[in-house]
Amino acid sequence: MAAMRLIILGAAATHGLIPTLRSTRASVSLKSVAEKANYAVVGCGLPARGMGWFHGLQLVEGECASARLSDVVEPWFLGPGKDSDAGAEFDAGVVKEWTDTRFSDAISDQTWSTAGPGPKLALIAGRTVDNPGFFRQALKAGATHILLEKPGAPSVAELEAMAAEAKAANVPVFMGFIKNISPYFTEALEVANGNPGALVTLTSRNDYAKEDLAECFERNAEGLLKNMAIHELALAATFFGMRADTIVDVDTSGCDESADGCDLMTLNDFQDFQRLDFVLTNKEGGKVRIVADRCGGDECRAIVTKDGEELLNRAMIDAPRQKVVEERMKAHPDWIGYLITQEPEYRELKERCAAAAVRGEFPEGVATIEIAIEALKLAEYLTPLLSARLG
Repeated sequence: MAAMRLIILGAAATHGLIPTLRSTRASVSLKSVAEKANYAVVGCGLPARGMGWFHGLQLVEGECASARLSDVVEPWFLGPGKDSDAGAEFDAGVVKEWTDTRFSDAISDQTWSTAGPGPKLALIAGRTVDNPGFFRQALKAGATHILLEKPGAPSVAELEAMAAEAKAANVPVFMGFIKNISPYFTEALEVANGNPGALVTLTSRNDYAKEDLAECFERNAEGLLKNMAIHELALAATFFGMRADTIVDVDTSGCDESADGCDLMTLNDFQDFQRLDFVLTNKEGGKVRIVADRCGGDECRAIVTKDGEELLNRAMIDAPRQKVVEERMKAHPDWIGYLITQEPEYRELKERCAAAAVRGEFPEGVATIEIAIEALKLAEYLTPLLSARLG
């Protein structure tokens, strides 16, 4: 196990212990004089649904010892959407609840103006199409570090430009991929590396109802491969040597295993997949299987097989953690499921980034923007190929 850790640490950290989920939490005040990373969440979204909201909630509730929430920038619900019903929901559930946080509708030179001592970390969690603009605004406003939610940008060209601008500004960029720091994957990688020729299947399932897919397609208009499955593509690029220019085969025969198939769908003028199942093979003969299903339940899983034998079948949520998840879901039935099932990983990501920023280091095991670029290249290669084959 020790030797295996040395292999993994080059690109992703092994983290065998999951922090205990707490049912009672204390609020953190910005009046603290301790040096911590000051997060500004950009693109908060609504309570129970927004990724930015959930990041902010964990910070407000003191779940990251090395960080505080100094600012929330919400361009829509504090801007043109302020007087809507959703704007009222944002005001009641976020603005009036997070009383130690500075709120604004845009990033400016006033962002972090009330922050405590420590690095200025922009956590960009808006819509993919909006994030490049937020990214550049954060650089201009004096962010010392950026944590960018996946996939980072709508296109490879845009993300490459953002990487160059951050490098020129000497601002480290951390990517919001979480599965590379989760034990279910690091255990699977260890087993696979110990059994040459083994096939790793990476499965990601969300719990959308089919009647909600139209809204899902519109909100995630970049598509399943650039959104939901981008985590698995990042793992494929990091650990399995998959690059858009080295893939020699894409096997979609697994699509026939499900009654839902993998049909390309058009809902309200937005075209995408509910489900995909494919095996990538590269020039060196390496393989990895990726399965993503928006209506398949709420689960992340890694399966390792060789010569027809299953060597490992590991879910992100093990039995002890499942009990906590069930309790949390009962307490928060209105929350999107993955906010609860992946809660420890989201917390760990922010803490790693914050602690490293305070130390002046790059966080161990956290994906770089270069990895995000390679994952996005895979998505841009696969999307037209799979659309033509399965459409």
